[in-house]
Amino acid sequence: MKRTPRQSIEFRYYDMPIDQYVLPKLGKGWEQQYGAGMSGKLHFHNYLEIGFCYHGRGKLIISDQVYRYGDQMFTIIPANIPHTTESDPGNICKWEYLFIDTDAFIRNEMKDCRIPSDEIIRIVNQQGFIRTVEKNAHMAETIRQTMEECRQSLPFYEESLKGFVRALIIDVLRMNQAQEEVNNNVRYNDFVEKATGFVKEHYTEDIKVKDIAEYCGLSESHFRRIFEEITNMKPMDYVNMVRIDKACAMLFKENISMQDIGKAVGYQTASSFNRNFRNLTGMSPLQWQKKEMKNGKNSLKQYHISALKGWEAD
Repeated sequence: MKRTPRQSIEFRYYDMPIDQYVLPKLGKGWEQQYGAGMSGKLHFHNYLEIGFCYHGRGKLIISDQVYRYGDQMFTIIPANIPHTTESDPGNICKWEYLFIDTDAFIRNEMKDCRIPSDEIIRIVNQQGFIRTVEKNAHMAETIRQTMEECRQSLPFYEESLKGFVRALIIDVLRMNQAQEEVNNNVRYNDFVEKATGFVKEHYTEDIKVKDIAEYCGLSESHFRRIFEEITNMKPMDYVNMVRIDKACAMLFKENISMQDIGKAVGYQTASSFNRNFRNLTGMSPLQWQKKEMKNGKNSLKQYHISALKGWEAD
């Protein structure tokens, strides 16, 4: 079988000055048309790259993601992450760069952190970012100050750089944490959607929280935490809400007994049905039926639904 040829990629290696953590790439030479003749060829480095775009427009590829860049934007690209920059045709862009030996800095200069060095390194190297100066003014200013410190190289600038690098690493940690929270919320919403779908299909059965958790592939305790965090109600509160909503629709059929309605929507006993119905609507099923028959309405929206007390089905 003929193998599909692999995409070629370049390793662009930089030599860090002895006893230094920052290698600046500044000045007029970095004002150019980027990517000319490269045809999207990716490369990666041995150090974290921070790029600052003063002006220009083009395309930035980080791993398999394509972004547009423009004036006053900056990038954070950890070591070993494939990327490339391409200016729009005929567009001259001004970038400046900092290459930072984050691994060495974290191990040598951040020993006082409560998080182990290996964990900090793992988080910092997770992914690349592109951000606007407008929405990330604090970090953008730290990048500019770091570049200016390198440009001037005043006495003791090496010590000054350590403070800036530490601040930048903390900013990168926060960016990764924020992105991880977004990713978690997306995953959590998927779990909740799966759980509510399961309940709507199986509310007539004697389902327990552990059944829903197993369907979602989670432990019961983890599922409870996620569900309550996203919906602000306990799982069985939601089950009861679905059951009572279905029961309300059935109460308009006068030839069905209360006991049969309770069983039809998943309650094992009449007392359990009556208790949960009253908790949710503020009245018994019979009272609700008489009131709604008189009003000709069958919507739960007119009632104050309190689904936060955590009733459990018998």
